[in-house]
Amino acid sequence: MDILIKLRVYLWLMVLSLWGLMIYQFLEEDGGSIPQPVHWMAARVSTSPPERTAPVVPLSQFFPKPPDDLKPEPAPPSSGLAQAQPRPSGPSLVEPSAVGPLPRPSPPVRPRTSPEQVPARPSAPPAEHAAPAPEGFSELRTRHFVVYSEGGEVMKGFPETIENLHANLMLDLAGFSPWARDERVTIWLFRSQDSYRKMTGRPAWSGGATSVKTRKIFLYESSESMGILAHELCHIYFDSFFLGGKSDPLWLSEGMATLVQTERGLAAPSWLRENMGLLRKGGGYALAELLSVENTTGADDASVRLWYSQAYSVVRFLIRAQYRSSFYRFCTHLRDGVPIHDALYRAYGMPFNRVKALEFAWRYDLQNRRL
Repeated sequence: MDILIKLRVYLWLMVLSLWGLMIYQFLEEDGGSIPQPVHWMAARVSTSPPERTAPVVPLSQFFPKPPDDLKPEPAPPSSGLAQAQPRPSGPSLVEPSAVGPLPRPSPPVRPRTSPEQVPARPSAPPAEHAAPAPEGFSELRTRHFVVYSEGGEVMKGFPETIENLHANLMLDLAGFSPWARDERVTIWLFRSQDSYRKMTGRPAWSGGATSVKTRKIFLYESSESMGILAHELCHIYFDSFFLGGKSDPLWLSEGMATLVQTERGLAAPSWLRENMGLLRKGGGYALAELLSVENTTGADDASVRLWYSQAYSVVRFLIRAQYRSSFYRFCTHLRDGVPIHDALYRAYGMPFNRVKALEFAWRYDLQNRRL
């Protein structure tokens, strides 16, 4: 009798052991499929074929001159957007009571266009996408991008990274750029800042540039490339929504780009947390003044950073205060030329019938951390 009991115990132990081994192997295989973070700045891999099947095209044929809408922009804050100008000496924090008005010189940064000048829907990308890569560059095509990389190589992991970034941006911007499902954006990736500046004519502080009409992004390899790429991609996906009407105001464009860069590109500027703290203490600009700014040229670095942070915070509030469809309707009304107070009321209803009401609700939410 004792022998039968022992045999049963041994049998059950073997069954449990085999079951445990199967569970362990299953969990190990499942855990091994988790993708690891991509560090695409670490190495470069060649994508050039052994032999060229198309003639080498001089780069001058691609860039006889910079695109017409690639205009000089004001120097944005550093860390994640572009290289900033040196910060003037003085206190490291901007006290809420010490913030002065931002200058409003004309002309505006981004050219304003009328509906007669631009079609209601952006035109398809130029035919040069089908041309062979220019001399000194390699071409790489993904589902949503055409990448021209200087030096005949593409950075390791870069194709997967930009496709993941596109998917993240579409969580917020798919309704503003339905064309992005089927049409590509062109990325010109330069090896150095010198070659980037030589080709685009950009100033020394610039880390990236965008042509919304032709859907082109220009940037060079740096530690901030991913943040810059997320920021510039947002300008293409979001700003193109306004090409058929009135251009989106600067605060809306830059606020949305900073939001996408921070929350979808996972590249929050280092100065954002500090300035959000100032805003929660009641600092910043009167909202009517913030919304009226068309150019930040001439403002000191600390004031520009605070302006970007406040624009980011206001856009974030507008997106999350109600349904996302409310923000979409708000942008549609602005594109159609509706004044901002009417656009607010039509999209959000009461009490948002004045800019002052928006400012009160935004500051209350910010200080009480409702969102």
